Amino acid sequence: MTNQTEQTEQTPDSIVDQEPEEEPKYQIDTKAFDTSGRSFEYAVYSRLSKSGKAVIDDGKVTGGFGSAVEYMKVMGNICSKEPDFLLPGTPITEAVFKLLLANANKPMTLDEIQSGLTTAWASVIYLKNLSDDVLRRMMDEDNDYFIKRAIVRRRRSRS
Repeated sequence: MTNQTEQTEQTPDSIVDQEPEEEPKYQIDTKAFDTSGRSFEYAVYSRLSKSGKAVIDDGKVTGGFGSAVEYMKVMGNICSKEPDFLLPGTPITEAVFKLLLANANKPMTLDEIQSGLTTAWASVIYLKNLSDDVLRRMMDEDNDYFIKRAIVRRRRSRS
């Protein structure tokens, strides 16, 4: 049996060998979205504001059949700045989906998501529960929005 002194002497070596674990990030799995038979492009287009759709629908492309990347740029630059972008009655999963779209579907941490939702809903008297546990549980389960943990790609170290 080891005593506490021996245990504490062993921990510094193990700490040096371990890489710090990164906070999980979340994003929309666009491939899974399309594989399900639903159009990711149309899902983004359908969430654009009236002024956002006016920018897209300039006569060149039929609404909903353009580039999701272009739609997300418009959502981030125009729609997300409008006061009704994330209304207080919006379900949390839908709100996270729109927040990720406005961020061009770049992976976001729970803190970043919470910050975005809290800012959008700052004027609400009865704020929704946006705790780490609630958000993590919601996003770690299968959902209709295909919000999942982002795949962490580690760079290989040259030895």
